[in-house]
Amino acid sequence: MRIDAVVLAGRENTGKLAEESPEKYEANIDIAGKPMVSYILDTLKAVPRIGDIYLVGLRDGLRQYESDQIELVEPGASLFDNVQIGLKQATTEHVVICASDIPLVTPAIMEDLLDRCLATGADFCYPVSEKTDCDRVFPGVKRTYVTLKEGTFTGGNIFFVRKAIAERAWPMVEKMIAYRKKPLKMASVLGFGLLLKMALKIARVAEFEKRVGDILKINPRVILEARPEIGVDVDKPSDLELCRRILAK
Repeated sequence: MRIDAVVLAGRENTGKLAEESPEKYEANIDIAGKPMVSYILDTLKAVPRIGDIYLVGLRDGLRQYESDQIELVEPGASLFDNVQIGLKQATTEHVVICASDIPLVTPAIMEDLLDRCLATGADFCYPVSEKTDCDRVFPGVKRTYVTLKEGTFTGGNIFFVRKAIAERAWPMVEKMIAYRKKPLKMASVLGFGLLLKMALKIARVAEFEKRVGDILKINPRVILEARPEIGVDVDKPSDLELCRRILAK
């Protein structure tokens, strides 16, 4: 089964990484001799089931990545707009949506995640990694975590969507993107009952899945024990230093 991919690369380098690199766009920040976005593009190209890749970003900074497989798509006004734009371009039943700043994700990691998502038969999949795994693989790295009945998790930077339900899922996808680093806000949109359980650290993953499914009339799944590399996005200098150190090897 072929799966198209969307890579979100529209952010200008005006945030925390601006002092670390003169590049105009974060996607082009150098990591071990390569632009950051090239890592996820190379990963996707190396996965046999990946079809077309839609790179959402401004032409003046990203045209060098265009190829027979990679199509550059002009971005919108926001991250959520860019997700919509990318999904509308895709032609396959399922689409994988990736951030441009996850250079540690390898083809093997991507293939394993896609296998697990497809095996669920779900309409929407969101990978999460356990804190114990993150601490073991990347000791000392700071991430945002939430504790549930099953464990303590951080969210990933890859989404898996069945395109047919995308329009119905827009409200939840928008909130998932906006709140992906704010777990309490993410929980609040699902109801205060869950929020209370979350505060008590007794909420279960299945409760989140059922609530999202009931709201949107879709079949969502959380992918547990996702590889920690999926959760490492480069959005602050310490992340950049970590990825440069690892990839320089």
